[in-house]
Amino acid sequence: MNATMLILRIIHIFTGVFWAGFAFFNVSFLQPAVRAVGAEGQKTMQHLVQKTRFLRTIYITATLTVISGLIMYWIWGKAMFSSGFGHSITFGAIFGIIVWLILLFGMRPIFNRMKAIGQQIEAQGTPPTPEQATEMQGLAARLSKFSRLAASLLGLAVLGMAAAKYF
Repeated sequence: MNATMLILRIIHIFTGVFWAGFAFFNVSFLQPAVRAVGAEGQKTMQHLVQKTRFLRTIYITATLTVISGLIMYWIWGKAMFSSGFGHSITFGAIFGIIVWLILLFGMRPIFNRMKAIGQQIEAQGTPPTPEQATEMQGLAARLSKFSRLAASLLGLAVLGMAAAKYF
């Protein structure tokens, strides 16, 4: 194995573990806890989204996972289509790319809108208006659906890549 492939694999595995691990943690523990504690949970999520580098970190790790994977795929070339290993990696790659697209084009706009509403609420210095609360609840419901879908598809991506050696 050459140095380029080693570096790409390290990037791909570490960022992929972070991305998938967070997705599973989010769906299994974070979102249920936020819903269970109500307004305080929403404040925690607002802080996470507005005051930390959480979203940027998720976008960067997901993108690094996909880019490093695509570069490795390109280096392997036609061999990816002629073996069980390649088919399994391809299976995982397809699901990983789908989740990346869901993150960027489905979830990111929701996070951006939630962030904007949160900033409006903070600026007005009063509790959210009924319209703001309703919109935030709708956005949270959509985000929850996307999160469950993304975690499920990431599970398939991980399965395809983890099992590739055995095909």
